[in-house]
Order: sequence, then C-alpha cells, then structure tokens
Amino acid sequence: MRLHLWPLLIASGEDDLLRSLLFGKKRDLEEGRSYLLKERKPERALAHFRRAIELGFRPMFITRQHPNHVDRTHAGKEIRVVWLSTTLGKDYVDPHNLNSLSNLIGNFVSDEARAVILLDGIEYLMMSNDFQRILQFLEYVNEQVAIRRALLLLSLDDRAFDPKQLAYIERNMVLLE
Repeated sequence: MRLHLWPLLIASGEDDLLRSLLFGKKRDLEEGRSYLLKERKPERALAHFRRAIELGFRPMFITRQHPNHVDRTHAGKEIRVVWLSTTLGKDYVDPHNLNSLSNLIGNFVSDEARAVILLDGIEYLMMSNDFQRILQFLEYVNEQVAIRRALLLLSLDDRAFDPKQLAYIERNMVLLE
C-alpha cells in the first residue's frame, strides 16, 4: 500500500528531499570546471550554455556551424560566435591555428568574470591537428577555465575518437550524462 503513495508524493512536488534521494539532485554547473557532453549534435550542451547565460555568464560559442545559422542572442545577452573555418573574417579561426584559438579563449575568460564557452567542433580540429596538439590545447583551456573561474562545455561525438583518446579527454573533465 505504501508504494502507491510514492508517486503521489513525488508528483505533488511537496517533498524535494525525497525526490532528490530517489532520483538524484540535478546539480548546477560549478565555476572553474570543464564539462564534457558526448552527443552527436550539441543539443544538451546548448541547453546548459543557455542556462549559464541566464545565470549571468558571458557567452562564447566556438563552432563549425556558419555564424548565420547560430542564434546570436539569448536572455538579452549577445553571444560571441567564433567560426572554425579556413575562410578569413572577423571571429573566424583557422582550425590549423590552435595558438590563435587558445589566445582567443584565454583573452575572453580573462576580460571579465563569469565566462562560459561552448566548444563544438573538436572533431574538425582533429582533422587539422594531431591528437597530441589537441590534448595540449584542451589542457591549456582547462587551466584557463579553472584559474578564471569560467565554464567550458565541450560537446563531442565520441564515435570520432578511439577509446584511448577519449580517456585522455575525459581525464580532466566532468562528464555530463
């Protein structure tokens, strides 16, 4: 008989403690952390990114998507969009030039407090750089995020990596399921 009451208690929303004990508490993202989301398209990462913007974080979206196909505002804030492309232009970064991308990210997180970066396109960077350079780039970004108390959301398709590469990437990131 008691089992039939559990859905009522949970559905009524009166017992948050009970719900968190049964289903786990949905935690907020912590400043100074890098998060990994394994997904084919950056849908969950974009949801976390938008939530961070709503919480007051300054946004930068680094993507393989053309800037004309990306929403440039959310919650009244302008989103800085950086396109990973060999085409020259403002806020376009050549995928071969990881130093330029590192500097761009380092400057962005040090400009002001509370920055959030969504990086979608690590697979594209892999096509232009060896894995060791990609790993060094990610380590640098992780360090900058930690020092400046920013957030990094890395959306990647795990099918593009072998298990050993994925293990290296996961090592210093929090996996978001």
